[in-house]
Amino acid sequence: MKELKMKVKCFNLKYTLECGQCFRWKKEDDYYIGVIKDRVIKIRQDGDYIYVESNKEEEIKEAINKYFGLDNDYEAIENRISKVDKYVEKALKNTSGLRHLNQDFFETIISYIISANNNIPRISKSVEEISRRFGQKVIFNDKEYYLFPTPEQLKDVSIEEYRKCGVGFRDKYIFNTVKAINEKKFVIDNIEDIETKELRKSLLSLMGIGPKVADCILLFSCSRQEVFPIDVWVERVMKKLYFNGEDVSKKEILEYATKNFGNDAGIIQQHLFYNIREKLI
Repeated sequence: MKELKMKVKCFNLKYTLECGQCFRWKKEDDYYIGVIKDRVIKIRQDGDYIYVESNKEEEIKEAINKYFGLDNDYEAIENRISKVDKYVEKALKNTSGLRHLNQDFFETIISYIISANNNIPRISKSVEEISRRFGQKVIFNDKEYYLFPTPEQLKDVSIEEYRKCGVGFRDKYIFNTVKAINEKKFVIDNIEDIETKELRKSLLSLMGIGPKVADCILLFSCSRQEVFPIDVWVERVMKKLYFNGEDVSKKEILEYATKNFGNDAGIIQQHLFYNIREKLI
């Protein structure tokens, strides 16, 4: 297809795709290549423009806008949260343009179940293997790619088959989650109509999903920007910046974030996370 050129504002492709919120992107020269929902995307950024190619041209601009949240005024958001405190202001200066992705809800659930006590390379490998074994094959630029399978495509997959995808002890968690979805015990449609507290409670009912994983799913696929996932990196940066290095509980960290970061807590979380992981703060 013809390369699509799109003007962007307050957007950094590298920070957004390398900050740990997604697992299906690979860097190749100046481009990132990944699979989102129903298509393969090849994308690069040059200044205020992004350049996009895909195997599927239909509604490509809409798909990119939705996935990267390009219609959201992040300039106004960053201007607002830069006033929270000096630490957030510094983090923002280092990673301005980092955006939260609007990833497919089902894929994000499975990906973050796999993420528990795991590292990004292994998570990516497992997600890719599940896609290769059970998803639809797509040819793009003479290479094979695989869409992430739907719950229906996974309905007959056994625990043993999941284990062969390198997911380890999480095999039974994936199996039970897929079963719950296919039996309509857990609904993945019209989630935008469900309040965050209720949706979080519903996610926590699934095997293998704890508070951190539930909050990651809410933040990275449901645009619930008020949630504040706490992993080892976030715990480390919060203790360092806001508690003088003291050994406080996750509950105390969450209470501080909820009180001081408000509805922007999730956005601030990702900037702080990326800054501490990359030793920028």
